[in-house]
Amino acid sequence: MQSTIGNFYQYSGELAAGAQPTVDQFIDLKDDGFDVIFNISPYSTRNAIHNEGEIIEKLGMHYVHFPIDCSSLKPIHYKTFEGIMNGLKEKKVFVHCGGNIKSSNLIHMYHVIENQADEVESLQTLKKIQNPEQKWFDYFKSFGMKGVQ
Repeated sequence: MQSTIGNFYQYSGELAAGAQPTVDQFIDLKDDGFDVIFNISPYSTRNAIHNEGEIIEKLGMHYVHFPIDCSSLKPIHYKTFEGIMNGLKEKKVFVHCGGNIKSSNLIHMYHVIENQADEVESLQTLKKIQNPEQKWFDYFKSFGMKGVQ
């Protein structure tokens, strides 16, 4: 998929992530076969669409909203993200936050922890999207990752 969604990254045929899509971009995601929109932005995010769930459901897709405040990362945030992702393995999923910072970091963790991806290779992918702040490396380490930079 060639997308105009900010910081868009296609990880596989079944998983992509990006910044907050517009309504037209949600329609494009539907047309590209996405089944689920997984939003991890709080409602207070400056570019949030407050009726996003309603929009997604009217398009015939599933909507999951688990808001994460990355200024206060806790173990429950990744553990819940992991559980939701495990429950969506048979679906084509688009994960987003305001700018694809949180979502790309959590997907990196998921690939390494849950899918046993090589951490260095996964980090190279992450750095194609953004350069994580130190707090994310500390968070990675808290889950047993090396937190390589």
